[in-house]
Amino acid sequence: MSDDGSQRWVRSQRAAVVEIDEDILLVARDGTVRKLSGESAELAREVIAFFARPRNERELLRHLEVIAGPLGDRAAVVRQLVALLAEVGALTRERDEHAIPSGRGANVVVVVSGAIAATGAPAFVIALQRRGYTVEVVLTHAATRFVAIDALGAIVQREVKTSMWPTAPHVPVPHVALAHWAELVVFYPASATMLSRLAAGDFSELGSAIALTTRAPVVVVPSMNVDMALAVAVQRNLEELRADGFTFVSGVPSQEVAEAPAVRTTLAGAAPAPGEVAATIDALRTAGLLKRRDVDPAAPTTLWDGVYRRDAKLLPWVKDRVDDDIAAALAHHAPPPGRLLDVGCGLGQIARHAAQRGYRVVATDISEAALGVASRDAADTDIVWVRDDICASSLAGTFRVIVDRASLHVLPASRLHAWAISMHRLTSPGSILIVKAHRDGVAGATTGWSAERFVSLLSGFELVTQASAELPGLESPAPIPSILAVLRRRAGELL
Repeated sequence: MSDDGSQRWVRSQRAAVVEIDEDILLVARDGTVRKLSGESAELAREVIAFFARPRNERELLRHLEVIAGPLGDRAAVVRQLVALLAEVGALTRERDEHAIPSGRGANVVVVVSGAIAATGAPAFVIALQRRGYTVEVVLTHAATRFVAIDALGAIVQREVKTSMWPTAPHVPVPHVALAHWAELVVFYPASATMLSRLAAGDFSELGSAIALTTRAPVVVVPSMNVDMALAVAVQRNLEELRADGFTFVSGVPSQEVAEAPAVRTTLAGAAPAPGEVAATIDALRTAGLLKRRDVDPAAPTTLWDGVYRRDAKLLPWVKDRVDDDIAAALAHHAPPPGRLLDVGCGLGQIARHAAQRGYRVVATDISEAALGVASRDAADTDIVWVRDDICASSLAGTFRVIVDRASLHVLPASRLHAWAISMHRLTSPGSILIVKAHRDGVAGATTGWSAERFVSLLSGFELVTQASAELPGLESPAPIPSILAVLRRRAGELL
């Protein structure tokens, strides 16, 4: 405590003060209970009420003199009481309880998944808000069994998100909008199922789609049964996510609530208390230890973001509608329904066309800027927009049809094999691949292609048909001779 009385104190969040009849009981962290009666209890009530907001000891003494006259020797008693209240944790230093670090106003997406610690999500959100953060909340379907949507909505004064799809045509696609908005994403708690989704690159659920799309830091607070936590699959998922740049807050001992109350034992693996997690995240962020997961400035993401941040609709290769030959190939070789992947979707003309025809569409691009424009133009469609590098794809599952219009021919030779691996991993026997690219022998900045070259690169596919086509160049809308190839994935073959 400051000798000159300048240290500012404030009532803490601890349940350290109990009133019984006319007495006050002070409960310390170690369980020790101290009883104040008579005038001491009355003085304690006045002091505790005074420190409802940050003030110092000198201000307290002046306040008491106003209501009770000169204190004289009683000033020492007041100082002893302040020290006692601080000792039991009823008062805390202002810098501990109220100082807001450099994270004031930062945007945080809190994803709540289906673990018992989800019951602490409201307290976690409040703890973040008290530290100055602006919070959006995402709930998985399983989490709604543990915590009420309305309770969280009342706390954040915003709509709690539970679906991949916007609630109205004019509302942005949630996972893209929140991925861009977030300066930090926190999974509190993260169930074993959620860890599996994240490690597998599963974009089918809103929370994982946000985390896999955002470039903001992602902090994961696992919470599960200790046997689940030690399972080989869970440990493998944790290892993969650490390698991907995710930050983990380690669990603490707790009781296994799946067991009957009378036989519960203390085991590791539970999420720490909400306020403790908020304080830890705050400290890490203030110290600059939570880094954005940005790519190298020379990487393709930065290049294409710069391109699409211009007037994107004036770019030479951008069209308002799908190419007629691609539309015809879809209708003939892979009619809807089915899952369709639009690779390098740009402003989304193929994705919109496919969604309108009844496909379940996932549209990817390496440029967040392109996805932002595309998703706004298609807000009334059920398209999943994902920032993804097809040469290092995080997508999961397989697609009945994949369309690549004018993306393959801009890849350098060093990335072609990675592109082919993704095509094989994201298809199953019988899947159709439609590729449209500049033709071999055409001078320019792109790589030319022929049917033979497609077959050579995609050893697990057979050529169904090829046709002459046209595409614009990178610098001019003037048509350049191109090729449209339709390939089918063969059964039982590996790359």
